[in-house]
Amino acid sequence: MADIKVLNRRAFLANSAALVTAAAAPVKSFAEESMLTRLIPGTDEALPVVGLGAPDIFYNIPAEGKDLPKSVIQTMVDLGGRVIDTPPFFRPDVPVVGALITEMGLQEELFLTGKITVSGKEEGRAHLERTVQNLGKRPMDLLMVHNMRDMANHWPTLRDWKEEGKVRYIGVSLTRSKDYVALEKFMKTEKPDFIMTGYSLHHPLAAESALPLAANIGVAVIVAEPFKATKDGGIFTFVRGNPVPEWASEFDCESWAQFSLKYILSNPAVTCVVTETRKVSHVADNMHAGYGRLPDAATRQRMREYVLSL
Repeated sequence: MADIKVLNRRAFLANSAALVTAAAAPVKSFAEESMLTRLIPGTDEALPVVGLGAPDIFYNIPAEGKDLPKSVIQTMVDLGGRVIDTPPFFRPDVPVVGALITEMGLQEELFLTGKITVSGKEEGRAHLERTVQNLGKRPMDLLMVHNMRDMANHWPTLRDWKEEGKVRYIGVSLTRSKDYVALEKFMKTEKPDFIMTGYSLHHPLAAESALPLAANIGVAVIVAEPFKATKDGGIFTFVRGNPVPEWASEFDCESWAQFSLKYILSNPAVTCVVTETRKVSHVADNMHAGYGRLPDAATRQRMREYVLSL
């Protein structure tokens, strides 16, 4: 594993060129510190608690040019992040993020995930090979079966890949589920290294089922869709025009994004959370959630009641 050099918050805010673009990002007054990390259960490897998901600029080069997605990635790294949940191969074109990471020379610094999003055993193998080729990292850090699709074919493939040393960790994702019965049964039977699930202030179901089980049996958890509130909308729709409550300063929170992320991270079962954004200022804001204090159980309840009242 490469030696990761992480800038502290003060050094980043003072020196990073990326913040020229991110002038609107909140500036913290914390003492110099590093992003919080959590161990992958059963290992001595720790992951920073906030990373990146897969915004549209990781699929195709935007009109602004490739400097934009590069700045998004670099800002995450400069503020202590390592995890990128890379784009699934849903579209005909190969996602550009692999080429960008190669140009930046960050493969060994980053913790990269990939997912199988097709059906069929041979199709799944080809899908994995294509993903690894795109990202240029061997062994891959984490490969998952997306939304537990065609598990009878894909899970044996992932087990084989791990045994062969092609991937370090394997798991499954299940983000949009009305219940977690199938996921919990799978977790108890197979004990994957990781699960990825949706979890937010408005969608707390995972905290009632999958997250406690993950903590009990030693499974790492990546949370996706942290700002999800309705089927097609996010928390910002509901909080727009309302200031973050003054008592949020008790856990070093200065924005609604940090409010949402710190709520999630205060659950000890969560290993890290990934966010999707194409704005450098939003990346910086999100990364700040990984610094400072986290709310306790009583404050978590207060946070949810407050947001739901808006």
